[in-house]
Amino acid sequence: MDRFKNPSKTGLFFGAALLVAFSLLWVACSEKQPNVTAPEQTPMVTVSGLSRTAAVQGRHTDRLMDIDGVEGVALGLSSNGNPVIKVFTSKQDVAGLPKELDGLPVEVELTGKFFAFAAPLTGRYRPVPIGVSVANNGQCAAGTIGCVVEKGGKKYILSNNHVLARENLASIGEDIVQPGRYDNKPKCANHLADDKIADLSEFVMLKFDGSDNTVDAAIAELSTSNFTCATLSQFYGLPSSTTVAATLGLPVKKVGRTSVLTTGTVSAINATVNVGYGAPGVARFVGQIVTTRHFIKSGDSGSLMVTDDASNNPVGLLFAGTSDGIAIANPIGEILGSFNVSICDH
Repeated sequence: MDRFKNPSKTGLFFGAALLVAFSLLWVACSEKQPNVTAPEQTPMVTVSGLSRTAAVQGRHTDRLMDIDGVEGVALGLSSNGNPVIKVFTSKQDVAGLPKELDGLPVEVELTGKFFAFAAPLTGRYRPVPIGVSVANNGQCAAGTIGCVVEKGGKKYILSNNHVLARENLASIGEDIVQPGRYDNKPKCANHLADDKIADLSEFVMLKFDGSDNTVDAAIAELSTSNFTCATLSQFYGLPSSTTVAATLGLPVKKVGRTSVLTTGTVSAINATVNVGYGAPGVARFVGQIVTTRHFIKSGDSGSLMVTDDASNNPVGLLFAGTSDGIAIANPIGEILGSFNVSICDH
């Protein structure tokens, strides 16, 4: 989650995700010393065996890497300790992969795409980009700027109600800061003069009475001209102003405060979910989008989810997830319609 009033409970925002009706789960995790056992004996691999495998790999690597969905080729060992050629893929059932090469077995492993690990986007960035830390200055918190939206000649940042509007508790006009105070040094320090970027303008009320919610969203009018509608330059850049509806299997990506750039696919649509907000209670959402695992972490709420292609078409606004990174997103069309805004793409 992005509520850091009690940093020891930063994981509580993530509810369990299923397709039809989601039951709320709270999961406590801790690191433990593993049981000590004798190491397994690995069969000896001869130098000549590895040399032959390396030679075969060298002959075929370029061709394998040219296949759509192949992310890497390497030497490895099979379960019985024999040399194999390993092929790492970003999707299931990649077409055109052989079962063996020059008599050597090929093992395919679904790894997803590889990325250089980046530091969380928790610093002060000027000009202010999308995808970085943000929060209401009235609490020690941190979420993510989803995108810049516009109407009537004015520009606003878009994020979640629970990031910008303190879960219904905020008043219109409250100060919005980048980074969120949770990311300041010392932690939770108030640097309003340097960090203020916007004034809270509108938010959709969250309902905790068992009735249906469709969005967790808020906008804040930018009070600085030192901003950009794009991500930081090392990421995908500008989102498109043309939105698309989520479809099953749609490849998507996002840039967020904590896990930075991640990719995945839409695994479910039209989802009904129960989402825990800590003290305020549980909110029921309908018509939501669900992603594959490892797409979101605590602090990524508010991230804009776009298509994983050159078009960068907005699909949804992330607001919740599970401990293993399944994300829940509001359909972006619902949000834009709620505020009568369009996405800035210039």
